[in-house]
Amino acid sequence: MNIRFASLLLVLGLGLSFALSSFSVRAQSYPNKSIKIIVGYPPGGSTDVPARIVGQKLAEVLGQAVVIENKPGASGNIGAELAARAAPDGYTIFWVSIGTAVSASLFPSLSYNLSKDFIAVSQATSVTSFLLVHPSLPVRSVGELIDYIKVHPGELSYSSSGTGGSPHLAAEWFKSRAGIELVHVAYKGTSPQIVDLLSGTVKVAFPTMPGMIEHVKQGKLRALAVTSPTRSPLLPDVPTMIEAGFDGYVATSWSGAMVPNGTPAPIVQQLSLAINQVLAMPEVQQKLAVSGADAVGSTPEAFKAFIEAETLKWGKVIKDANIVNQ
Repeated sequence: MNIRFASLLLVLGLGLSFALSSFSVRAQSYPNKSIKIIVGYPPGGSTDVPARIVGQKLAEVLGQAVVIENKPGASGNIGAELAARAAPDGYTIFWVSIGTAVSASLFPSLSYNLSKDFIAVSQATSVTSFLLVHPSLPVRSVGELIDYIKVHPGELSYSSSGTGGSPHLAAEWFKSRAGIELVHVAYKGTSPQIVDLLSGTVKVAFPTMPGMIEHVKQGKLRALAVTSPTRSPLLPDVPTMIEAGFDGYVATSWSGAMVPNGTPAPIVQQLSLAINQVLAMPEVQQKLAVSGADAVGSTPEAFKAFIEAETLKWGKVIKDANIVNQ
């Protein structure tokens, strides 16, 4: 078992007896019907796939069917609004992602408030991005890229799969920290972005790792750094942004479970324990890895603090870069 999960489950296990002793009659009978997971994005996407992987095993752990309901639209906000209005009884789970955390900074008129209308249950996944350049650029480190940009002002642009996504925000944070100028070229999705990145039409990007690793291994793109706290086992020779001199620079996509505010604490605890049990399963970790995600797991308190920190961090990046929804 992953050491991180062994430690986490130990901590959660210490609180299990307390949680069980505090169960109300309502919580003791939970769950006694199917559970719904609302995903604010289409089937097959990077947010939907982990929800389905976790949901399948969660059904086995809880002994009830777990149904995925996709409610795409408005950058995930349609699903979030529906989940916020659901009964707080533990039978509706909202599969939150980094996109939802930054929505408050991009959409000023949301009908829900993530911190007030939901309770955090557990983080589920983390997906690393990396700083890629086209091999035609004569740079082999983050420092060399910064020097090149400063010597060739206005020459380079960077691409992203869309405004407000994690690849866009990661690049803007890098620009701000490095004191450089790069023009943003936003594509409508990852596929067209990759085509132009591979051709060298746009030579810099911060995409997420899934689907991009093979291009790096084949030499079609060059990885200068990863955005995770530690090096990726998939690219062990590539340094982190922290190692490249950007203290505290961590930019990952992520997802996890929340429930409507008012859900009884014992049910929240039971769901958290069940989800962490699922995430500790080797077969679940393997399936998530194939999809490009790392299994993470956390207590409700830790996930709440994580979401708050992510919301503040990316909200500042959005404000400083004057990013607006398009």
